[in-house]
Amino acid sequence: MIRTTLNWTVKNLKTMYDEKETLSFNHPIQRQSAQWDNEQQSLLIHSMLANFPVPAVYVHKTESIEVDAKGKHSYNYSVLDGKQRMTTVFSFINGEYALSEDIPDVEIEDVTYEIAGKYFEDLDEDVQQEISRFRFNIQAFEDVTDEMIEDIFFRLNNSTPLTKPQKARPLMGVENSIFINDILAGRFFTDKCTFSKMQLKKSDDMCTLLQGMMLLDNKYRDYDFSSISADEVMTYSQYIKNNYPDECKDRLKKIIGFLDNVFYMKDKNLKKINIPILFLIADKALAESITGTNFRRWYNSFFDEHKEEYNQYCSSGSIKKEKTLGRIEVMTRCFEEYFRELNEKNVKETVPKSATSAGETQEDNNNDILSSGTTDAVSTDTSTAEVENADTTDNTDNVANSETAFIPEDDDNEVSTVASTEVPIGFYNTMAEALQNIFVAG
Repeated sequence: MIRTTLNWTVKNLKTMYDEKETLSFNHPIQRQSAQWDNEQQSLLIHSMLANFPVPAVYVHKTESIEVDAKGKHSYNYSVLDGKQRMTTVFSFINGEYALSEDIPDVEIEDVTYEIAGKYFEDLDEDVQQEISRFRFNIQAFEDVTDEMIEDIFFRLNNSTPLTKPQKARPLMGVENSIFINDILAGRFFTDKCTFSKMQLKKSDDMCTLLQGMMLLDNKYRDYDFSSISADEVMTYSQYIKNNYPDECKDRLKKIIGFLDNVFYMKDKNLKKINIPILFLIADKALAESITGTNFRRWYNSFFDEHKEEYNQYCSSGSIKKEKTLGRIEVMTRCFEEYFRELNEKNVKETVPKSATSAGETQEDNNNDILSSGTTDAVSTDTSTAEVENADTTDNTDNVANSETAFIPEDDDNEVSTVASTEVPIGFYNTMAEALQNIFVAG
């Protein structure tokens, strides 16, 4: 491992990021952005102007495949620690926020400047230049493995207030971090699940995903969990490092793709305490070829009719194993009962009609002719039978199962659907039911 110190100005760094694209903040081990509030952002800008210490930035330096005019290779720099500091400065220069009203004045070369409540463009020119020429202390690492990078990140942040889910990133390894980042960026977690801003700031979405993965591994790989707490999530993250095979990844992607098609908008019950349990139920639905339409109907009925029973396992101590198993048991039992009753109902509705032979139908029609004295009875009974048979057809499920209809591919969400050509089931279900109501009303 080679470590060098670089002293680049904010102007240099911004040019590398905006124009040369040799500076990046997308290393998979990094936590999500937008973690700082306005007070923290403003305090950093004031520290730079008032000569308070600003922590160093740590980067991974790699040789680029491109060469300059002299035939020399350039270098790329991926930030390992310090992303918040640098993006905070860049965003301020771009005019994305104003400084807090509580920030004190600064003194530059014996001149006092007021900066509170101002955007970058509103600052005096001398203050703007002071920010642009501020030099970050850059610590660059070369010839390092992924394991070394994980260790560097963990050591840097072990004494800072990272949440436990955020500390889980270096524990799970770079490959798993990339896989999990892709899932969290997909439609299901961003558009369908319900997380508050504070929860996202603490990376609770990642914690929820890891809890669901843990429960699936308990089912398929006998992973023994003591709870679904943040501590257990960190332990599980170490367990899956170099130990999460493609079979597990494919299963998880299918489950999330299925749920993404079932839910066509944000749902209030798709929250942290329910999502991991729902992973197991969706896995069961896939195994039993349950349609998305019927799954959504079960889901709605479950939270309407069984919420009280389920909620007794959602109170204080819900992360404990016994409470988690209680939620799994209630949801699984209600799922099985719902579809057992649905199947029994379908059998009762279809068997009497299918049991009627062609000969029996003809005999009934002949009797109707004799009793009415006209052949119009044949036509009337035949039309009635057709209508009755048509009523037994679940048109919404037929539409919902049309999973090969073309839709444009979503480049930002490769893992969130079972197949890139599927149409969201809930959309067709809603349209089919609306059309059916129009025809009935007419």
